[in-house]
Amino acid sequence: MLFKLSKFALLSSAAILAASCASAFNGADDALTVSERHPISVDGQVVTLTIDTNSASSELSSVDKSRLRAFADSYLRNGHGPLTITAPSGSPEDFDGQEAAADIREALHKYGVPWSTLSGATYRTGGVAGGNQMIVSYTHYVATASECGIWSGIKAREYANLASPNYGCATQNNIAAMLADPHDLIAPADGSPRDAAAIVRAFEAYREGETTVSEIDKEINTELSK
Repeated sequence: MLFKLSKFALLSSAAILAASCASAFNGADDALTVSERHPISVDGQVVTLTIDTNSASSELSSVDKSRLRAFADSYLRNGHGPLTITAPSGSPEDFDGQEAAADIREALHKYGVPWSTLSGATYRTGGVAGGNQMIVSYTHYVATASECGIWSGIKAREYANLASPNYGCATQNNIAAMLADPHDLIAPADGSPRDAAAIVRAFEAYREGETTVSEIDKEINTELSK
């Protein structure tokens, strides 16, 4: 009986301790860091460009080429994943769509998009004439922080010696707005390839007994502050 009572007391103490950890003093309002209080969310968005096919012409217009150039530049700066060219299917303009898809693919590659990132797809038009739009699309990411300007409960938080709910909110919003590529918050950016020529030069200098470290100007005087 004594063992059962001791076991019951231990379980009761553990339950009370767990309840205290989940109390109001361990909620979202008590976040220790600004990033926990105002997290930055990263969401993917699809960017699209539509181009009308023209059965009377076998080439893209100069306007469409300019739009494709700007679209390719935007993809190379902010795009992730494949750049998809979607052509119509199931209408009398299918052949025109296939020709336009080939022209678009060639133009995008000319503007710097690698062949390996170009992808093709089709959409059904229901066999109705007029479904002649080409759709070029890719995914980019947008960073968004929590909204600022929460003024309710300020006095209660000051009485409890808690930080304002707006503390750090402007900083987080500024960081989200200044991010060159919000995808970096999800995964690190790909590194550039190593300079093979520089590595070979270093090995050759080492084999010939040359100095491989950076040269130091001996005339520079270094003073330590006391």
